[in-house]
Amino acid sequence: MLTIPLLLATVLNATGSSTVARGAEVDQAIERQPVVTITSKEIDGGVLSEITWDDGALLLQGAVANPDGSLSGRYVVIPAGTTTLASLKEQTARSMGYWNLKSKRVSPTGVGRITSGTDSKMPMYGIAGLERRVNDAVDMGGMQQKIVLRLGSLVIHERTNSVAPYDGEVWSWSPAELNRIAYTDGKGGLWIASADGRDARRILKGDFTLPAWSDDGRAVAVAERKDGGRRWDISIVHLPADLRSPR
Repeated sequence: MLTIPLLLATVLNATGSSTVARGAEVDQAIERQPVVTITSKEIDGGVLSEITWDDGALLLQGAVANPDGSLSGRYVVIPAGTTTLASLKEQTARSMGYWNLKSKRVSPTGVGRITSGTDSKMPMYGIAGLERRVNDAVDMGGMQQKIVLRLGSLVIHERTNSVAPYDGEVWSWSPAELNRIAYTDGKGGLWIASADGRDARRILKGDFTLPAWSDDGRAVAVAERKDGGRRWDISIVHLPADLRSPR
């Protein structure tokens, strides 16, 4: 795990209105509870990089790049039921343990394994010979490289001409007894699937990232990117009964 900053939002008893969302592939209402909005200003121009749980509290981690390329931390605490910001000095041991489990490429039960691969190809800018196409590809920014994450035969995330996701950025395993995974696809949709990649189901549309399945299995916390990644709306998605029942 990267030793980069931590933001803390205690939300076990958080107040605030809930919204009901429906996606194109959602077969029942999904309750989404807004918790807090984090801006780059609160983390000195940094980016949100992690969400973890600690006994009902949400811990949010951000990273700030220094001129020499190293990372430094900015820590903010948001007490339960408020939006007041205060400082937090260090990450908790439970948060660290949660991240270590969430970000593994193998599910807690061992039935699912995430693999990654790349696929490079020349972009097609019209009909032309190979030499012309190579020159056009260079002029237009080079070869197109697609980064693909798979869970079994299921593609859970794709990116083109981008940095590969770090482990845990776009997925979170459920507690072992639920035997599921929450993940965000390349378009930012939030999905739930079985730990072996079966029965994938989109539950929300949006530009989501950093899903984090709660320790009690009842909810998934997630960040939605806003303003080109300069603001993140943090929400708790309360799962319907069939997605939080043991498998």
